[in-house]
Amino acid sequence: MASATLFAGARRPVVTAFLFAALLLPTAHGADKKATEPAPPPPKTPLMTQAQLRDCLAQKDKLTKDTEAAVKSKAALAAQRAEIDSTGKALEEEAATLDRTSEDAVVAYNAKVIERKGKVDAYRAKAEAYNTEVESVITTKEAYEKACVDRRYDERDLNDLQKKK
Repeated sequence: MASATLFAGARRPVVTAFLFAALLLPTAHGADKKATEPAPPPPKTPLMTQAQLRDCLAQKDKLTKDTEAAVKSKAALAAQRAEIDSTGKALEEEAATLDRTSEDAVVAYNAKVIERKGKVDAYRAKAEAYNTEVESVITTKEAYEKACVDRRYDERDLNDLQKKK
């Protein structure tokens, strides 16, 4: 028991010294530093000219139209894909019950398979066109953001351009 009391007594001066040093260090360390000055405001970008603002508005309109067209293309592709999937399932079901001894039934079935293959090929072509369209939208968006976003302009220029429309 005596050793526990001795250990506790020895620890108290160490803890007290540590707390005292921790409290004094920031004060002593901060005393030699100069008072910190607030950071200077970021430099202001020059105002866009009316021609630059006009170009930005045109880019924004183009971006909006291209984005809407891409969304419509995506919906059309999804509908076309759903049709292809449903005809594929129907052909699978028909293949299970197909009378392979009837030449007419086999020819009719093969015609449906060829028709579906044509739809798949058309879908792939539209999907490639859609991907190109999306890449174009991304490029347009990046160009717009680089040239126009967070750029300052005169409200009077904007009002003048909107009146001309």
